[in-house]
Amino acid sequence: MKWFKKSKVFLMLLPVLLLFGLLIGYGTVAAFLESIQTADGFSFDVYRELLQQDLFIDSFFYSLKIALVSTVLSVVIGFVLIRAAYPKLQKLFPRFVAWLPMLFPHFVWGYMLLLLLGQTGLMSDMLVALGIIDSPETFPILFKDPYGIGIILSYVWKEVPFVMLLLLPVYEQMSHTHKENVYTLGGKQFAAFRYVEWPYVFPVLLEAFVIIFAFIFSAYEVPALLGATYPKMVPVLSYDWFFGSDWSQQSYAFAAMILTTIVICAFVWLMLVMTRKQRLHLHQNAGVRDGSREKPRFSTIAFLIITCMTMIPLLLVVWTSVASFSSDEWRALIGMPGLGAAIWTSILISIIVILLNFLLGVPAAKVMAHHAFPGKTAVSTLLLLPILIPLLLVVMGIHVAFLRLGLANHLLGVVIVHLLPTLPYTIKILQAGFENIGSKQEAVADSLGASRFEIYRSIYLPQLLPSIRSVIFLVSAISLGQYLLTAMIGGGNVTTLAIYYFPFTGSANDGLIASFSLLFALIPVLIWLAFELILWVITPYKGGVK
Repeated sequence: MKWFKKSKVFLMLLPVLLLFGLLIGYGTVAAFLESIQTADGFSFDVYRELLQQDLFIDSFFYSLKIALVSTVLSVVIGFVLIRAAYPKLQKLFPRFVAWLPMLFPHFVWGYMLLLLLGQTGLMSDMLVALGIIDSPETFPILFKDPYGIGIILSYVWKEVPFVMLLLLPVYEQMSHTHKENVYTLGGKQFAAFRYVEWPYVFPVLLEAFVIIFAFIFSAYEVPALLGATYPKMVPVLSYDWFFGSDWSQQSYAFAAMILTTIVICAFVWLMLVMTRKQRLHLHQNAGVRDGSREKPRFSTIAFLIITCMTMIPLLLVVWTSVASFSSDEWRALIGMPGLGAAIWTSILISIIVILLNFLLGVPAAKVMAHHAFPGKTAVSTLLLLPILIPLLLVVMGIHVAFLRLGLANHLLGVVIVHLLPTLPYTIKILQAGFENIGSKQEAVADSLGASRFEIYRSIYLPQLLPSIRSVIFLVSAISLGQYLLTAMIGGGNVTTLAIYYFPFTGSANDGLIASFSLLFALIPVLIWLAFELILWVITPYKGGVK
């Protein structure tokens, strides 16, 4: 028993660390070994060839440009909007409107913007009707262009709500009294921002910047859908090499993703080193939050901008689905072979992934929130590895191992890899919830003889409901939108809605694709409602927790 109490912290973290360590560690090492393996042994010739190859060099700098521009714009726009609009987002409906784009996978949202801003899209038709341009052909080419404008627009439009999601709790808890003290002492708005607001905002902005940059630099779906044939982003180029007819090029795929991983890790390390003194200063000077809030100017205007960013693409998809999709086509969609099975498979995978996220994430989040232990900073970094390490690299590395274990081309293998992009967010969300609750209530209940089950059900569950709802919402949306991971591990045997949707984007009519797109928003809502019913049944003190 004494051993268990001393080791409880590490035992609660062990399942998550084993999962991430085995999958990411093995996948990365296996991919590296594949990149240097030759018929005569091991050689780094493939790396030298890549770094001298114009195709890869152009692809690398193209990817870096898109990742940096998209990340900077997303963070800046998200920061400006949430700073002005956060009073409006205190209520459920405005908050739902702001987060609505997060329901859709990135490649679905990219298609929605194509309907809006493509040469044959709504904006082009409006300009032609107003006589501003002569024909749709004279409308600027924003998608499948060599500059990646459409890719950048898609990422910025999708990542701005994510930045606002991270920053909203900061502004909800920020003290307005401290700002008033600055003004009383003769300080101006910039001084109040620098000494009161920035210490709370900067760490979250830095975290958002790192997460978004790492994701965009290693993402496949959006550049594959909206990118030009040349140059391609590195993940698209690597995917082509990996699944191409020339098997000798697979080593290039592994090497390209290894180099991508090195660049991401070096970039993150450089960011942290450059901001180390500032982050330490901010941590030491963070004050106590008293919960009083100011009312920013332009909050209504900012919320109107958020609403337009959300509703215009969504309403356009709804209109396209209804207007260009006849009743016969609706019947054809409903009766499409395999679609029903793909939907049910997607729902089943999402539900299993959500349950496993709670099973693994709750103990890890509680430990990270309530315990101080040696190596906590290193553990925090390890828990973020699935966000920082390109999952394409990991999946390429573990693919052969999954084949040998019988997990490839099987639903279980898909469930396991879906934990990688979802579990880090679950732990962060639940950790914040546990930190807000604190550990004093548990200590009191434990001293009164309450069991572990009673403590979790009566103390933590009611107060964690907002965090639990966020996890269900986010995990279902992320899992549903996993095309690349599902395609590589599931092969042709596990067909989800994302697998069904992606090939149609280049061949089916707009009405069909628009209707498909709406399914991606409908399914997470249905899953969320089902879990909401379960929570209503099992949660005590329903009236006291919102």
